[in-house]
Parts: sequence; C-alpha cells; structure tokens
Amino acid sequence: MLRQVSDNKLLACAIWVLLGFKLLSPNLSWAVPQQEPAAAVPVTAGAEQAVESPRSALKGFQEAIKREDVAGASAYLDFPRRMNAERKQMVTQELMDLINRKAQIDLAQVSDQATGRVDDGLLPDTEIVGRISVPGGAVPIEMRRLQVVGDERRIWRFSQEFVDRVPDLTEAVNQYNIEDRLPPFLTRGIAFRLKAWQWLGLGLALLLAIVTSHLVAYLLVRIINLLSHSIKLELGESSLNRFVAPLRWLGGLLVFRIARSFLELPLNVRQTFLYAENVAFVIFFSYLAMRLIEVGTDLARSNMERQGRSGAVSVVQPIRKGLKSLVGVVASLWVLRVLGFDVTAVLAGLGVGGLAVALAGQKTIENLFGGISVIIDQPVRVGDSGKFGDVIGTVEEIGLRSTKVRTLDRTILTIPNAEFSLMKLENYERRDKMRWTTILGLRYETRPDQMRLVLMRLKELLVGHPMVVNDPARVRFVRFAPSSLDVEIFCYLNTADVQVYWAIVE
Repeated sequence: MLRQVSDNKLLACAIWVLLGFKLLSPNLSWAVPQQEPAAAVPVTAGAEQAVESPRSALKGFQEAIKREDVAGASAYLDFPRRMNAERKQMVTQELMDLINRKAQIDLAQVSDQATGRVDDGLLPDTEIVGRISVPGGAVPIEMRRLQVVGDERRIWRFSQEFVDRVPDLTEAVNQYNIEDRLPPFLTRGIAFRLKAWQWLGLGLALLLAIVTSHLVAYLLVRIINLLSHSIKLELGESSLNRFVAPLRWLGGLLVFRIARSFLELPLNVRQTFLYAENVAFVIFFSYLAMRLIEVGTDLARSNMERQGRSGAVSVVQPIRKGLKSLVGVVASLWVLRVLGFDVTAVLAGLGVGGLAVALAGQKTIENLFGGISVIIDQPVRVGDSGKFGDVIGTVEEIGLRSTKVRTLDRTILTIPNAEFSLMKLENYERRDKMRWTTILGLRYETRPDQMRLVLMRLKELLVGHPMVVNDPARVRFVRFAPSSLDVEIFCYLNTADVQVYWAIVE
C-alpha cells in the first residue's frame, strides 16, 4: 500500500513539475534544438516573412498567437485572391483561435528541412503539419512552399485551399463549444492563460489517471498470467509483481492523455504536455522492457539449472546486462527524437565509433561470441573429457573469453573461444557405449581345427559376457601377418565409464 501511494505521488509530481517548468519558462523552446531561422523579413509593407522550413514557419505562427499579433500571423497565410483586407484579418483571427484550441501539432515531427519531407507521398512543396479536431474527424493542416515575388527566396505558408476552409471549420467547432455550457465563473482566466474549468479538468484528469492506473495494471497482469498458463509458462507471483509498476505508470499516462485532450488547452500548453507525455512514455516503456528482460533471463536461468546446464548459466548475466544497455541506448535516442533532435548524426557517429571499437577489439569480440556459442550449444560441459583438436583432456572451465582444458600430462591448456568453437570436438562423455577391438596373433603352426576352436571359444566368451553388446560381436581370422595368423576381435561394451571399460577388457 505504501509503495502504491508513493507511485501515485511520483506520477502527480512529475506531471505538475513538467507543466510548471514549461509555463514558468516561456522563452524556453523544447521542440527545435537546430539553428533558428533568420528573423522575418518583410517582402512588401507589412506582408510576407521569409521562413526556412515548415517547422520554422509553424513556430513563427505560434509566436504570433502568443503575442496575439494578427498582422504578424497573417504573413503565414496564402490568402485566396478574392479576399479583401477585412476578410483576411477575420480569417487570420479565426485560424489563430482554431490552432490554439483544436490543433494537434507535434513540432518535433514537423520537417525542419527547407524542402519539407520528400517521402510522405504528398505533392512536392506540400506538407501536412498537423490536424484540427472537428466533430466527426480531423482535418489536415496543409502548408505549401511558395516563391516570393521578385525574390529568389522560397517560404512556407498555410495553403489557399486550407485557408479557404477556415470559416467552415470555425463554424463546425463553435457548434460544440464546451464553454457555452459552463457557468461564467468557470470560464474566467486564472493563471498561465488557463481558465478555471481547465485547471479543474487537469486536476480531475490526474485523479482519474491515478485511480484507473491500478485497475489497468491489475487487468493487464491477469491477462499476462492467463497467457502464460495457456503456453505452459509458469510465472511466479514475484515475476508478475515486477510488471505492476510499469504497467500502472503506462496505464495512468494513457488515461491522463485521453482525459486532458478534452480540455481545449492552449497550443503551447498542449505541446508541453505532449513532449512530457512522449518522454514519459519512452521512460515507462523502457522500464517495462527491462522488467521483461529480467523475468525472461530468470526463467532461462531456472530452466538451465533444472537441465543441469551449469556452464550455460554463466552467460545469462552478461546477456541480461547487454540487453538492458541496448534498451537504454534505444530509449535515449528515442527521447532525443521525441524532443526534435536529429538523431541521424548521432546514429552515424555511433556507427563510426562502433566500427572503430569492433576493429580494435576484433579478437575479443570473436572470443566473446565464440564463448556464447559454446555455452549455448554445449558441445562440451565443464567436467567432460574428450579430444579437442589434437589434445586429449578434461574441460575445467568455460569462460566468455577462453576455455581451460586439463591435459593428460596434468597441465592446463587455455584455448581462445574463437578457436575452440571451430575445433573438431570429440566428447567422450556423450558415448552410449564403448568400442573394443584388438588383434590376437596366433603362431603359424596353428592347425585349421585349432583355429576354428579358438574362434568359437572367443565368440562364446564375448556373447556370454553380460556387458558385451551381442550385435555386433565379431571374431574373425583376418590376415596372414608376417609372423602370425591374425584374429580380429570387435565388439561394443555396454558402458561409458572408462574404468569399467578397462575392467571388462581385462
């Protein structure tokens, strides 16, 4: 119970701290770490402004919304020719209100290239930078790249087709204006341009997220338990409990995001929440992935211990650490991408750095993967005796870098795993029975009847022994040697123990 209360407090504090940090720092930009575009340059008196990309144009329009600068905002609209000055001002005001109240825009996902995205399936010099929520769906916000008259510059503006639809969109949105149904005292502004009903809604959304997150986590854990039983994978109570915290955080975040989407928050506040929620989602999802790795590696270790694969257990911990590190790297790049950074250069740097490390530690990496393959495939185990290449001995240790073999001379031979995994490995411990063959030389004075008697008695001796496999058990005269008549004895002894083998042979 105390742990649940602590998690709830952390969730509440995290959301409110992120919101307060952004609202108290209005000059801080989260979305575009790249170089800012040059200041707006008037083309004609009080008209167009030069922009470099869809993202910078959208940022300029957003800044005009913050300043409530209708004239500055109008510079980002490509008006149809039939509109007069009064109509242009009215449409600009309506678009500012639409985007501030209803736009779904993620600046981090809007192109910061001068040409926009070229792989989005749209016409050249056309970009969809967001959507406006209207009853029955969402309308795309379209921008186009235009040539400045009498200039070589090219700028991005809201397209004529989209601007022409603004009045109709405004009428559709205003038909379902929630503030028309609220008491006047709830529609008054309180702080940070948020109204009383919006502050109240944020508090209720947070409370709803905290309450429902426990139910969501409980249901998801039960589903995981049922699925694990259906595939005959037994997860203990402790393993299931590991999923509770990350699932509760993810469930609470999802509920809060859905609930606050109905509050018609100002654009800058919505974007602040959007960045915070996206970063939180990456963190909580990575948290869940690491818990999955922990449970998976624990199950693998338990399975190996039940099978007696003690050598393979040693590789579980390095694999767990490696997978967690990989999750951490991917999560870091994901966060950078969410915040609007261009991770292409970072990935290129990692690629060059990884290549340099791989070249410098080529042998180490070869030995590492060789050790992993030996531990997982298990051609030999610790304690097995056999022939490894041209060396006969007993395996004493299988590490991630090398394997140690105790030779017949009682010395320790250390073999790098890269070489050991490529050797022909003859494992004596895996034999189901042992072969015995020998040549018995008889004198040339041996008569035929004596030879037949020897062959018969030796055959009887083999067949009558309880440890000899009867098929095949062979005694044959095979050749005239230079000084003897050679009789070959061949059979399999039903044992894999060397000491028992030599006792039978004796």
